[in-house]
Amino acid sequence: MEFVLTNIQAFISILSIWILAVMMPGPDMFLVIRMAINKGKMAAIMAVFGIVTGTFIWLIVGFFFITILGGGALFDILKICGGIYLIWMASQVFKSLKKQSIAQDYDTKESGQAAFYTGLLTNIANPKPPIFVSIILSKLPLYTPFLIDCSLLFVMLIIPLVWFYIVVRLFTIEVFLDKFIRHSKVVDILAGIVFGIFGIDLVYEGIRALA
Repeated sequence: MEFVLTNIQAFISILSIWILAVMMPGPDMFLVIRMAINKGKMAAIMAVFGIVTGTFIWLIVGFFFITILGGGALFDILKICGGIYLIWMASQVFKSLKKQSIAQDYDTKESGQAAFYTGLLTNIANPKPPIFVSIILSKLPLYTPFLIDCSLLFVMLIIPLVWFYIVVRLFTIEVFLDKFIRHSKVVDILAGIVFGIFGIDLVYEGIRALA
């Protein structure tokens, strides 16, 4: 508990950016929405399980990758590169605000098993999750106790599971889709600002550590 309290700011940063990364509209989000609308609640839930399974894989890889890096110069270079990527992502988010439509096409399947694999492959094939996981976990304090690592990993798994389940429930109500489209840019703006700030912070920390 003392370790958590000492590093509370780092854990808050990790979970805050993770929540925004999960909530930010992307391939996973649109897959779940289209599954819920076109294939029904159960297919969408199976897709969510697939997405969370993919997230679990990336989290395991992320935790392992950060452990290998340790506290050397490579770790600081990762921070700088990750920060630059987040700043670029923020610019892309604001650039995307000019687009009129958020609709995308997905090859969805009707069976629960196929929906699961669709969700899993959509998450695994997306190059952003592993980058985000590595970037976010670069905020993790060095030599974090194993129990704390496991607890954080568990929480980071529960967040997308709960969020996408809420999405499924909401988008089985057709009228909500129109409201989401009208207000989705608010989420984009918030995510863009936070990604930008977080990216600048990572670049600053990395450069300061290398200097």
